[in-house]
Amino acid sequence: MEYRRKKWSRSAEFQQWLQQESLLTLSMEQALELYRASGGRDSAGFKTNTIEDIRDGLDFLLYDNIKLEGRFDECAAPEGAYRMAGAGREFPSYLLCLSNPGLFAVWNANAEGLLKQAGLFPASIKHGPVGIRYLDLLESLNGVRAQSGRRDFREIDELAYQAARKKT
Repeated sequence: MEYRRKKWSRSAEFQQWLQQESLLTLSMEQALELYRASGGRDSAGFKTNTIEDIRDGLDFLLYDNIKLEGRFDECAAPEGAYRMAGAGREFPSYLLCLSNPGLFAVWNANAEGLLKQAGLFPASIKHGPVGIRYLDLLESLNGVRAQSGRRDFREIDELAYQAARKKT
């Protein structure tokens, strides 16, 4: 399916780019490819970030030793120190999912829709720090994953995409 090809077919290659030592040489073209694969639609806005800021933000998100919710908050919250122009919560959650698809899920409108359809949408997801809300989303999506027998969160992302398409 086209969605899987665009979003996940290059997972192994993208994972190499996201290795901590590889981030030092990540190019703007590679960063843009990651951004577009995540579903990012404001390439012009994203290009206003410097490659150094992008590298620093990815290193912080993927490798800093503070708790996940703190890292996610700094990368996804509007006032976050590592928030990138043109990117919302979908971009950092996609990068986390790429780095460890068995542990981290993509947070997008499709994921929220899937949780609503399954009756598992956490009320807490609309309030509070973005990082805590991401943990709540992960917990709920993990329930969907367990019920559906999917192996990892890339498959949950595809399931959410398909569920969103069936509604329209």
